Amino acid sequence: MEALAYLRAIQFAAELDFHCIIFEVSVILIIFLAYIIAWFILHPRTFKLHVTDAKLTKFNFTTNNNILQYKLDLNISLRNPNKKVTIYFDKIKANALYEGQRFDTESLTELGFKVDRKSTHFLNATFAGQQLIELDAHEISDFNEEKSAGVYSVDLRFYLRIRIRIGDFITGKYKPKVKCELEVPLSSKGNSSTARFETTRCHIYYLIARNDRDV
Repeated sequence: MEALAYLRAIQFAAELDFHCIIFEVSVILIIFLAYIIAWFILHPRTFKLHVTDAKLTKFNFTTNNNILQYKLDLNISLRNPNKKVTIYFDKIKANALYEGQRFDTESLTELGFKVDRKSTHFLNATFAGQQLIELDAHEISDFNEEKSAGVYSVDLRFYLRIRIRIGDFITGKYKPKVKCELEVPLSSKGNSSTARFETTRCHIYYLIARNDRDV
């Protein structure tokens, strides 16, 4: 009798565990479906990033030591086009590249910030200093052509960590990457291009963050 009671207790515990698992899975599925439905109803759009102004006052490359000297100031706008969605920008890191080679990195956030619905946030970034980069003969030829024209092709790569708020629900972290291709006229004493910088819209690509490491 004791053995039978013991077996029945084990069977009851197993059935209880099974029902608990079914309940937990059902709750998760309901939350997930509610999230998907809310997502499609609200149809949130991605943020928009523009470089609205760029001032290049130094951009010298010395072939005998492969040193690039530079000073680039940027004005950047982040636009949240959504009516019912708030976007939290936790981290923004920007790389500046020339001929595919990174010559500087700047962090544009310290404590993070949010961009409310239908709002725009403005940022400033400055890349200044010198960096060793190796250009081949073709790339040096391109640099000399740009030097003659007074307009340089500089690329930006932004690495972000963001969260999205829909009502009281805040999503997990996303890690979008942003690419900008700039044509920046040189503006310095005695050497100023007649060209003017045009506002440049950047391209955004999304990745889901897998951990809490900094971007």
